[in-house]
Amino acid sequence: MVGFRKTSDQVRTSQVRESTSDKLLENLPRLSDLLKREPIQVEKLIAEAIRTKGIRNILSELDKVLRGLGDVALDLLSSLAIGRHVLIMGPVGVGKTTLAETIADILAISDPPYIEVACHSHMTATELTGDIDIAVALQAGLDHPLAFIPGPLVMAHGKILILDEINRLNPYSQAALLQALQEHYVFIRGFRIRSDFIVIATSNPAEYSGVYELSEALADRMKVIEINYPDRDVLRSILEWKSNSLLEHLGTKVPDFMVEIVTTYLMLLVQDANIEVGPSIRSAIYALANAMSRAWIEGREASIEHLKRSLIENMVSTVRGNFSSEQEKKDYLLKKFDEALLIAKKMFKK
Repeated sequence: MVGFRKTSDQVRTSQVRESTSDKLLENLPRLSDLLKREPIQVEKLIAEAIRTKGIRNILSELDKVLRGLGDVALDLLSSLAIGRHVLIMGPVGVGKTTLAETIADILAISDPPYIEVACHSHMTATELTGDIDIAVALQAGLDHPLAFIPGPLVMAHGKILILDEINRLNPYSQAALLQALQEHYVFIRGFRIRSDFIVIATSNPAEYSGVYELSEALADRMKVIEINYPDRDVLRSILEWKSNSLLEHLGTKVPDFMVEIVTTYLMLLVQDANIEVGPSIRSAIYALANAMSRAWIEGREASIEHLKRSLIENMVSTVRGNFSSEQEKKDYLLKKFDEALLIAKKMFKK
């Protein structure tokens, strides 16, 4: 039998791994500590953050990321300051999630400043609450760091909890969330863990597939704030600002004429009776940036044809309406682009 002797490097590597593993275990919450939690008035932390930072500074910071949402932000902050959970509703791509994340970042009431959950239709209640690993608990005891896997409802204690696309949660997961909101406790296999948090949730239109109606009890605990499609001037400003920020490192900018075409195009679709779910501003920003990036790579001027193709490719998957097929929808979107091009040309001739 041939013996094996560890080299000094292998020994050091093993020691580093053990040390890293020990540190990770130390940072994991233990069930005994969680059961001793004290209440936290999250609304007081938020109010103090608003008082300390000043509302003008908060809105100024927000304006660096999102424009035209000052009134919405005031509505959001006034609700959070009194402990009211908030549901931000609006069409896709208008900045709902970005608004929630940015406000939480600016307030910075905890470290990290927020816990975020990307909700989906198959999410189980235990994914929200957490659960006890019975095998680990039997072998190492309930208080072993790996015996209890806390979910976001537990980890959000003293923080802002962002629930992105909350209306994708199925009724069972909604019930787990409602219980935590009602009682400020998360119940897991007979254990009661204190958890105080304030929710900022986002919701896409009901016309989207894979969404559920929020229960009346859950909806009643949230202040609904709607973000509507911006007006033409604000929309144009957003498209120009965001697309150029994506292109800054390339040393190129979107021509005013192209921004005007896309602005006109989006407004035509928003006002169209055939469209049930309108165009995504986010998709339009990337369409502008993609067209310019393609031109930069090929060392040429940006073309309207490439903008058209990029825009339609981005819009086909987001726009929904009274169409019998995807091809019919694509043809309709192409037709609308041609209309927008003609309108933009007339405007630039004036």
